[in-house]
Amino acid sequence: MKTNLLSLIVLIVIIFSCKDVEEPSPNARLEGTYEYTSEGNMGWGDNKFNFVNLLKFKSDGTVSGEEYTTEIGSDEILGYRGYFLGTYTITDGKVTISYDKSYSMGIADINHMAKEELTLYEGTIYRVDYSIAADYSQLSYICPPNAFCISAVVYDRMD
Repeated sequence: MKTNLLSLIVLIVIIFSCKDVEEPSPNARLEGTYEYTSEGNMGWGDNKFNFVNLLKFKSDGTVSGEEYTTEIGSDEILGYRGYFLGTYTITDGKVTISYDKSYSMGIADINHMAKEELTLYEGTIYRVDYSIAADYSQLSYICPPNAFCISAVVYDRMD
């Protein structure tokens, strides 16, 4: 009898001590800042710059992004190339960003300008897709079928 009672108590303790471990939502796993940096010059001079692109995801489904320029080897922002505010959805290992407000230089052949001088683009629905690494450490830009993409653009998680 004591053996049956002890077995029953152990079984009850095991059942009630095992809690379902809840997997974080995809939005919570994506939350954070992702960065892509390239080197080049979009202007007429010979100087090269770092072009930094940031994507900042919040778990509430909103996203913001910045594109700015720095000197190579420096974190000091010289100016901006664009920024946006938007929303995102995650489906089948892919995040789709929909831009609500988008600001851009609107001028070719320069590397940056003051953020307040960027032009607001309205009325255009703009969406971008990225594949998500299994561990959410990277986002890889998915080139649209009608575009010519030369190299892979991969954003690394910063936090």
